[in-house]
Amino acid sequence: MRGMMFGRMGMVAMGTMLTSLLPLIAAIAYVIRPTERRLLLMRPLSLATAFAAISSFAAGAAIVLSGLSATGGIPANPGALLMGLAENWVPAHVAFGSLAAAWLLVAAGILRRQP
Repeated sequence: MRGMMFGRMGMVAMGTMLTSLLPLIAAIAYVIRPTERRLLLMRPLSLATAFAAISSFAAGAAIVLSGLSATGGIPANPGALLMGLAENWVPAHVAFGSLAAAWLLVAAGILRRQP
């Protein structure tokens, strides 16, 4: 059942997951060959990932709340509601985890660059 989670993701969640890979790819490129240009690219990519994570979380919360309002505020299956809330966090966690890893790689690249 857990393997099917990616198949059920919406466009916003999938976009967030893909956007979260961009800073990680840029950080790997920076570690391999540290240049000022690659380092400057990290800021806008990091902001894009952070905003995508926030947007994805807000969209997921709106979907869960609209589903709750469709039942008159009383969920027919509280477990499904809680599962929806839990799954709503996944793209944001992946995005911010990816950012953390990317910035650790940038730190390693900076250490490598120092004479």
